[in-house]
Amino acid sequence: MNHTFNDNMKEQVRTRTDIAAVIGRYVGLKGRGQTMLGLCPFHKEKTPSFTVNPAKGVFYCFGCGKGGDVFHFLQEIEGIGFREALEMLAEEAGVRIETKQRGRGDGRFDDGGRFDDNAQSSPHAPNSTIQTPHTTKTELLSIHNEAAKFFYGNIKNHQQAVDYFRSRELKPETVKEFGLGYAPAGWSNLCDYLQGKGVSQSKIIECGLAVSKDGGAVYDRFRDRIIFPLHDLGGRVVAFAGRGLEADAQPKYLNSPETALYHKSRVLYGLHKARQGIRDTGRLLIVEGYMDYLTLYQNGIGNIAAVSGTAFTEEHAHLIKRFASRAVLVFDSDRAGLAAAQRAVFVLAPFNVEALILTLPAGDDPDTFVKREGAAAFLELSAAAKAGADFLIDKLVLEYGGSPHGKSKAADELIPYARALTDSIVRDDFLARLAQRLQVDRQHITERFRRGGPPRSSNGNYENYETAGSAAPGKRNVLGALEESFLRILLTAPELIVQAKQYISPKILTDALSANVYSIILDTYAQKGGLSALPDVVSNDSEIGRLISMLAVKPTPLENIEEELVQKIMLLQRKHLKARMAGLREKLKEGHEPEKGRLMEELKDCAEQLKELDLRE
Repeated sequence: MNHTFNDNMKEQVRTRTDIAAVIGRYVGLKGRGQTMLGLCPFHKEKTPSFTVNPAKGVFYCFGCGKGGDVFHFLQEIEGIGFREALEMLAEEAGVRIETKQRGRGDGRFDDGGRFDDNAQSSPHAPNSTIQTPHTTKTELLSIHNEAAKFFYGNIKNHQQAVDYFRSRELKPETVKEFGLGYAPAGWSNLCDYLQGKGVSQSKIIECGLAVSKDGGAVYDRFRDRIIFPLHDLGGRVVAFAGRGLEADAQPKYLNSPETALYHKSRVLYGLHKARQGIRDTGRLLIVEGYMDYLTLYQNGIGNIAAVSGTAFTEEHAHLIKRFASRAVLVFDSDRAGLAAAQRAVFVLAPFNVEALILTLPAGDDPDTFVKREGAAAFLELSAAAKAGADFLIDKLVLEYGGSPHGKSKAADELIPYARALTDSIVRDDFLARLAQRLQVDRQHITERFRRGGPPRSSNGNYENYETAGSAAPGKRNVLGALEESFLRILLTAPELIVQAKQYISPKILTDALSANVYSIILDTYAQKGGLSALPDVVSNDSEIGRLISMLAVKPTPLENIEEELVQKIMLLQRKHLKARMAGLREKLKEGHEPEKGRLMEELKDCAEQLKELDLRE
């Protein structure tokens, strides 16, 4: 049987979805008037150019040119099709995905959410198992969700799991909130459970939850382990980490392999819970372990995340930059912890994130320190965290000593850090501090820095920092300033469209692109009585959709907006008349004698209209 979504499904979901809340899972947004700004998740930038207009339900990045509605955002950020985006948002919005039967040739929705009357019928029902060569992200997420339920449900029947959580002083509500669980000993407990839910072996393996031997045998990846579900920024389970209960368990921690959902270098454990805490404090605390994170969180420290299963990476730094401008790195005080802190400060340098280092007393980690001293003592220590630049200088001076050769070696190691800094003021301050701490003339440090060449970006390429984050070529100023202002007024106050169309027709606009956008606005308003359906109308034209998103994210101030419209109408009429007169003059030069009389009359008429406009101003 073939199905399609009913016709108003997309609009129902859109109207019940807060685009700012959805995008806020992936981007740290800050309000500014009717718009919200953040660092674009689709390209690296230092200055926020990613803009969201919650009232209009659109986003647009003035840096890379991506834009659209909440469905477009989710498709781009998750790499999924329209149907999966619709299903994910519908579930959150409480909209029931209803389908209607159709016969072959009745059409279907394509991946842009458009109905294609000429398409062959789809064999897939949105609420049924989708038999495709590659499992969709929606299905992978569903399987992980079932696995998380299985692991959590095992706790009450396995005393060793209960004993472990009690020994770590985790409250039942914390265990429940983070979906902690237990994978029983045995080779196929999870496989049997999931297959009982209709999940095939191949999909269990694809999720990284089972392992296939060369001989064909399939067995659970996680066995006799405490389970920590790993979540994406939307709070959905995308992977698991398992801690062995036996003292000699190898490895002590076992993570899911990388899958279509999970890339360990891009995941910070608990970040999906930290956004409000970051907004409240202006900083993000980074710890190294799951238990460190959970103990701090349980003790009321919310602006925290943990590196999970990997060293600190550029992807982590990029993720942090989207939400916080300051990062407090909490590492053990042993040699390995200090080395990890040094690497992390270097990694953060190109992202213009202020790195602070919190070194705990010898033998402590955040878990043991907070349990002994309390959360207030930990917060007091974090408030006094050392600047990353000072930490680097102190560490290397201590390591190499105060001899001239030692100072030279320390400078050689720290100059690359200075070159990685993208803010010229921060970079200059660091070089001054370095010279002072090494007790050498600033000129020596400056010369050594200059010999290294211009600063480099985080990907190793030399760049002009004055132009970093600028718009992609060809993505800006595609509309004339006057036309852009006129169209933005109509998108801000659609009720003025009736007035505008009395004086401005699409053919009056002097470029085809503006005329096309204006025609779509007029047609949509005439058919729908408003512009809420505009994203659907333009969904089959990515360029027009991008332009409309760009116009909508930065609305015109409502104060005196009618007067603004009148002014823009007159300016557009004048521009049209001047362009018309220039064309007529060209024709007069080339025209035959019989035509010249008519052309002169038209030219005279245009001149009179232009004069009348001047008198009206």
